Amino acid sequence: MAPGLLGNLVLLLAFAMVVIGGTAFLLTALGKKNLFNLGAKVYYLQVFFAAAALAYLFYLFFTHNFGIRYVAEYSSTDLPFHYLLSSLWGGQEGTYLLWFFLSTMFGLFILKRGRQYTSWAMFFHALVHTFLLSIMVFALSPFRALIPPALEGSGLNPLLQDYWMVIHPPIMFCSFAMAGVPFALALAAMVKRDFSNWIKTTLPFVAITSFGLILANVLGGYWAYKTLGWGGYWAWDPVENTSFIPWVTSIGLIHGMLIERRSGALRRFNLLLSTSLFLLIVYGTFLTRSGVLADFSVHSFVDLGINGILVGFLLGYVLLTLGAFFFSRTPDRIGRPLNYNIFSRDFILFTGMVLFLILGAVVLFWSSLPLITRYLTANPSAADVGTYNAFAFPFAIIISLFLTFSPLFIGPGFKMEKMRMKSLLSFGISLVVAAVLFLLKAIPLTIAITSFIYLGVMILYFLTKTVTKPLLQALMVGLVGVAVALIFGVRQLEYLIFIGAALTAAGAHINIIVQYLTSRPELVGGYLAHFGFGLMLVGILTSSAFSVNHQVVIPRNQEQQAFDYDITYNGTAGDIRQKDNEILLTLDHNGKKIEARPQFFYAERMDGMMKKPYINKSILYDLYFSPQDIQEMPGSQGLVLHKGESAKVGDFNIKFVNFDMTSHESATGGITVGATLEVEHNGQTETITPHLVSDPNAGGDTRNMISEPAPLFSGQNYEVHLERVNASEGAVGLSIPGLVESGAPDRLILDVSRKPAINVLWFGTMLIFFGMLITIYSRFKK
Repeated sequence: MAPGLLGNLVLLLAFAMVVIGGTAFLLTALGKKNLFNLGAKVYYLQVFFAAAALAYLFYLFFTHNFGIRYVAEYSSTDLPFHYLLSSLWGGQEGTYLLWFFLSTMFGLFILKRGRQYTSWAMFFHALVHTFLLSIMVFALSPFRALIPPALEGSGLNPLLQDYWMVIHPPIMFCSFAMAGVPFALALAAMVKRDFSNWIKTTLPFVAITSFGLILANVLGGYWAYKTLGWGGYWAWDPVENTSFIPWVTSIGLIHGMLIERRSGALRRFNLLLSTSLFLLIVYGTFLTRSGVLADFSVHSFVDLGINGILVGFLLGYVLLTLGAFFFSRTPDRIGRPLNYNIFSRDFILFTGMVLFLILGAVVLFWSSLPLITRYLTANPSAADVGTYNAFAFPFAIIISLFLTFSPLFIGPGFKMEKMRMKSLLSFGISLVVAAVLFLLKAIPLTIAITSFIYLGVMILYFLTKTVTKPLLQALMVGLVGVAVALIFGVRQLEYLIFIGAALTAAGAHINIIVQYLTSRPELVGGYLAHFGFGLMLVGILTSSAFSVNHQVVIPRNQEQQAFDYDITYNGTAGDIRQKDNEILLTLDHNGKKIEARPQFFYAERMDGMMKKPYINKSILYDLYFSPQDIQEMPGSQGLVLHKGESAKVGDFNIKFVNFDMTSHESATGGITVGATLEVEHNGQTETITPHLVSDPNAGGDTRNMISEPAPLFSGQNYEVHLERVNASEGAVGLSIPGLVESGAPDRLILDVSRKPAINVLWFGTMLIFFGMLITIYSRFKK
């Protein structure tokens, strides 16, 4: 049987199992309990066929079966094992299959832990698999045959040939697959009108989805930072945002679920958010893979004819969600009202939830702008990075404000005395301060409004004696951070406000983290994540707003200085058309030398130059060396002669006779090549042989050989230097100081940038990871 036919047959069998199993679970949910075992057995077969399809595609890649179009388009015989592995998710077809396989695995959790929601949830989960399989079976199979088979594959995109790209996509699609579990459980709870266990059942899966999304986003950002060479890690690219938006939604959902678990409030809102989490992923898939963003995103796929399927299932899921939502609307199941006391823990959680959801909604709108303007205007457009940053900057300050209050325990029945008078006093002071700063042009209007809100709420809480002491301790951490920033030369007031707010938020969690680590470590996860979030905000600001960039132009074998580093360009390790070609740099800092090897080469598959930077890491900052171009220097060749060719230089006639290989091994042990020259002067002829000698300790490396000159002519004060040899053309390049100069053959255009305190960003994200892992573990344990 042909390989493509076998693979497609496995997908068809999986599709059949989805239909049969989904029908069995639906009938079980409607009362035919005897069909549950059938549904379960068929589901195990579905898992088997999903695993078989993925394993078979792996096999086709590892055996280099270029009779399969997908294998030929995304791999080649020269790829090592780990990049062959990542080739599987290098294109759309493989990612859908990976998504489907992971989703079937996570469906086992519903089957085993779904409680009273199992049958309905397994039916709704089958609808997720119907979506993924419909794409592969009817439009985009990874097993399509290529006729005739290719002799060699096109290879994997050079930018994806990175270790981070081996692990980043699977983590992302784990998150996408896991999001289908809360979607199915929420629909099941709504259809059953039974919410007794839905939070307990669903919350751990939402937490895992959230953890996977932020982990994938951070890994993707780090890959961009160390691979793409533009010096950043997040560009608000619409495709990046399609995973960012579900993440902030999941954070909002977690906060909402915590409120519901504590007080029973926000039930219907949480149900809607649980389904929206998956719907946003499907919508992001449409944006990414429909071709809508082709002119606006470097990551988007072209339209491969699946738009109808994507739009159809997205609309179907939305209608299904709305139908279930309104069906579940009965007065006795709506849940309890929210406690709107601004000093209560629930209100702080609610505010944090709303802020994250607003952030997600704004980013969603701007990410969708190319789609909206495509159909409403003649000229489609997209929001630029400045637009996103202008909103995100003040919004992060407000998030930091309410993050500061999250660990402050105030009883739900607390009421502040003279609330109205204290509120007027707090916001009156903040209004005066913000207005004065704005009128003095110390801060822009957006930061003035943000400062008014921040300072007013902070003063109001400060007047609450219950939290005055811990709030003062948090403010001290923020003020210390501001003082350090001033010492390092930060003078922009809005940046100082941002740093102070973020570190105050982090500082508010120090005491409770220490307390819980020693007494109840299972509860420390959320506070540790909050602490890391504050540090992450500081790292984002310092590494971006205070990044300093210098562009230097360095002729070969010469040096330039940037950031107290003497940078010498020593040429390239190989030909610029050679894959993974390295640029040879020597960095000298206070006598300590570092050999740096950024990459710069032409990639035929991409029809462009690929560049991968070199990053010199230290505790306080990263130095980022990114090659931009290599330019040939005019007049750099000196005197070029081919075999048998002569040239007149002053009173001398110089003829290149042949290469001299008789002294191939020099006295020092290095490899030597010479050029035999006949020099005629005043009727007399002499034969000379200048040489190029390699370093004997270089192990046969002939790059950057040293010239051993020869006297031009007896009695004359000139020397001939052999600068370069081109054996394939039978030519040599010569220089004669004083008569013929040979300059540097090329020059390097190099961007050098300093990223202050970027390690604070990475450290903050690690704390978020650890905090979320502790939270997930404690939820599953319960």
